[in-house]
Amino acid sequence: MFLLQQPEDSTSLRKLIKFLKMDLSRLEVIVYGRNSELPAFTLSRAFSTLRNKIIMITNIYDFLFLQNPYVEISKVIAFTEDENELRELIDNLGNLGVDGDIYYCGSTNIKPRYNYISLFSLDKIFCEINLSLSILKSLTGGNTERERRIKDQLSDLTDLDNYIRDKAKAFNLDLPMLLSPIMTPTKSFLEKLGLSVSTYFDIKILDGVQVVYSGVDMHIMRRIIFSLRSEGKKVNEILLDVDPLLAPIYLSMIMFYLKKR
Repeated sequence: MFLLQQPEDSTSLRKLIKFLKMDLSRLEVIVYGRNSELPAFTLSRAFSTLRNKIIMITNIYDFLFLQNPYVEISKVIAFTEDENELRELIDNLGNLGVDGDIYYCGSTNIKPRYNYISLFSLDKIFCEINLSLSILKSLTGGNTERERRIKDQLSDLTDLDNYIRDKAKAFNLDLPMLLSPIMTPTKSFLEKLGLSVSTYFDIKILDGVQVVYSGVDMHIMRRIIFSLRSEGKKVNEILLDVDPLLAPIYLSMIMFYLKKR
């Protein structure tokens, strides 16, 4: 791939990407805290589409209050950025003797008391994106053509900044965003950036909206777009025609670029 010169500034997202080594074996449950949906659903979707295995995914308080005390679970992986959630999760896993790998976005002085609980603390900036990319890199061994394509994209990020800048031109930060089902896991990440976001499952539209979808769920969102336009709404439609596992991650990077440049 031709190496293009990138500006030495804060808009170079490629410099923010850090791949982590992740042990994704023996998983039974994926747990996510507030604002941590992106890596959790990336992991769940990657297992189902790349490994043909459905892994249970649940929010942290359903897990702590309604599931872990009543169901025998041997291994969980959890994502959180809230210290209160982190403390409660470590106590719960420790008291019930459940193995856990916890990925925490931010710095913390909290340490697990048991050696069967591992805590990984990550730089908060770009944390959800780095976790999501690392998950895909860990699960794409090149066994299928699709895995090879994803692996190739993650192995060579030379043109990433140019791709992000080019795609960003289609977005209008003055319009609220409506996410397709495939894009929904990035909702909380976008809201943290200060964006007004709704999804296919909770449509909230006043005068206008930009609808973001992937090639997989295009037909679903175009029905909604037709309906909105027939009501006289202003609609900016944006297709991110990349692998559906990568689409929410790319959208997160595009909006991060637009808000931070």
